[in-house]
Amino acid sequence: MNNTKLFQGISVLLHPIFIPCFVAGLFLFGAHEAPWLDTKARWSLFSLIGTITTLLPISCLLLMQRFGIVQSPHLHNREERSFALSIMILALSIACYILLLKINVSNNLNIAFITITITLIVATIFNFLEKISLHCIGMSGFIGLCLYFITSNINAPIVLFDALGIGVILLGIVMTARLYLKAHTNYQVYLGTFIGLFCGYFGAILSALILEVPQ
Repeated sequence: MNNTKLFQGISVLLHPIFIPCFVAGLFLFGAHEAPWLDTKARWSLFSLIGTITTLLPISCLLLMQRFGIVQSPHLHNREERSFALSIMILALSIACYILLLKINVSNNLNIAFITITITLIVATIFNFLEKISLHCIGMSGFIGLCLYFITSNINAPIVLFDALGIGVILLGIVMTARLYLKAHTNYQVYLGTFIGLFCGYFGAILSALILEVPQ
């Protein structure tokens, strides 16, 4: 198999736009948050989150490409990436509003989605300064989030440890893919990884403080 196509496929599958769905799936079906929810309710909530945080931004980007606002959904330059990040922040803000104020079934799910929103805001700020790897921010942010929930709960579900280990492996794979494709320099990849880890862990701490969740 052509290595370029392989790493391009990896970059698509591990795109940061899918991180909210990864997180929602982890908590709803792995950690079994809100145990009173039945399977149908979990799938309904997961579908709602996926529609808002994934399908909505993708649809907006395709429309923007159709009308010439962006040249490619791959978003090769920082200006186009700013459009995408803004749409993702809006989508996550809507998801947070629904999760916190309309549904509010799980403090952990609320913390996770506020953290993802904070991470996206920080990524947008850094995007104006440097073309950092959003792929690395997304995956390392996921790792930081898992670390927070593991260290803040003495009885953390074993699935969080599994998710942490898988996240580390996937981070290594996505770093390799972005460097192989020459999409980023070493500095941009390492900077994205550091920002993601920092925001994922400390953003969760901040989110818990905002929600007044006991540590």
